[in-house]
This record gives sequence, structure tokens and C-alpha cells, in this order.
Amino acid sequence: MGSTDKAVITGFICRLCSKMNRFVIHIYGEEGSRMKLAEKINTYLPITVNAYDQLPKTACLHCIERLEAHHELMEQFSFARRKLSSNDRQTSISATSTTSSNIDTTAATNSPPPC
Repeated sequence: MGSTDKAVITGFICRLCSKMNRFVIHIYGEEGSRMKLAEKINTYLPITVNAYDQLPKTACLHCIERLEAHHELMEQFSFARRKLSSNDRQTSISATSTTSSNIDTTAATNSPPPC
């Protein structure tokens, strides 16, 4: 006869920190899928999760909170990079048009007034 102790314990082990936890979220369950946990883990962490491997499929709330914070930080970096790249292009365009308009303005001031 087999024992169910191992099966029960496995359901409460966090895949990320390997600690036993009372409250966990199943990575491939409804909540885990909604939060895109597998995608975030595979993108940001040096591990790969797979629905068919033999390792635990749960993550504790503390690790999920830290993963979400890292995801938000990476999103903020990405947003800042896009914004700064956009500002850099706008500044470059503004500098070019300002230089051209300064040349035109200077030429207009040196010429005699129209009739």
C-alpha cells in the first residue's frame, strides 16, 4: 500500500523557493494562467517550468509577489526605454528644425523690409 503523504506535501511545495507553504497558487491552474505565471517564470527566472515535468506546479504567495514586482520593474524599464527613444527622436527632429528656422530667421532680419 502506498502513502499519500508525499502527494499531499508536493501540492504545498513552492516550485520557486522549495519551501512548504499553506497557501500556494497552481502555476497552470485558472489563477496561475490568468496571472501568466509560467510565462513570467520562464522569462525572468533562470529556471524553466513545464506542465509535464515531475516538479511541483505550485508557487507560494511570497514568491509570486516577488515575481510580480520584478515583472512590473521590467515593464517600467521597457516603458522608459521606449519613452526615451521617442524623446530622443523628437529632440533630434526639433534640433534640426530649430537650426533651420534660425537660419531662415537670420536671413529674413538681414534683408530689407518688404514694400
